[in-house]
Amino acid sequence: MKHTIVVVLAVLALLGIAAAGLLTAGCGSDVPSDAVATVGDAKVTTTELQELLTQAKTQVETQGSAFPSQGTSDYDRYVGQIVDYLVQEQIVAQSAGELGVSVSDEEVNAQIAQIEKDFGGEEKVLALLEEQGMNRELLERSLRSQALTRKVAAAVVKKASVSDADVQAYWNAHKAQLSEKKATATLAKATAVIRATLLDSAKQELWKAWIVERSKALGVDYAAGYDPAELLASPSPAAAQGNGG
Repeated sequence: MKHTIVVVLAVLALLGIAAAGLLTAGCGSDVPSDAVATVGDAKVTTTELQELLTQAKTQVETQGSAFPSQGTSDYDRYVGQIVDYLVQEQIVAQSAGELGVSVSDEEVNAQIAQIEKDFGGEEKVLALLEEQGMNRELLERSLRSQALTRKVAAAVVKKASVSDADVQAYWNAHKAQLSEKKATATLAKATAVIRATLLDSAKQELWKAWIVERSKALGVDYAAGYDPAELLASPSPAAAQGNGG
């Protein structure tokens, strides 16, 4: 549906977060009471988490589904993914300067102007945002964050490459499956597809490694109960009680 193009906030990108991997970090008592995590000297606040949780709930319910209840593993998954996203957002923001990357107000305003043009004006966009649990401020933040992440990612993965030997090795390992389709029936026909697949994989690996390296360099700590690795790995309290015997 067209309206989902407008609602470009982190919550809609959560399915892609797994590609970056969960960050290695500690759980410390130094995390302020109003925060769920710290990245260097910056806080990821409880307010930010609740804001995105509220938006996620609104969007899920708008699509006719039920949002998971607090205390369930599905709810924990939302919390864990959002916290992980917010931490990675901070890592990108704090590291962009070293890569010579930035996003100007003019760039963000140009994106908003294009959205308003595509969807019939500012009032219609604001109404649509409200329907999806958003507002203009949240949209601006999302657009800025996504644009900065794209630029940082481009700088980080620019050296990714795939050799002819890599393509040949992939063909050798997957020849049976690839040769079943006419478009990839031979190495010559499949080369472009294989190269694109391997290049994407190489870029993802570079991005994962960079995120981990920067998280260690900056220092990431989670408040108790907000470590994404624990939230995504542990069953909900209700499930644990049900299996306890």
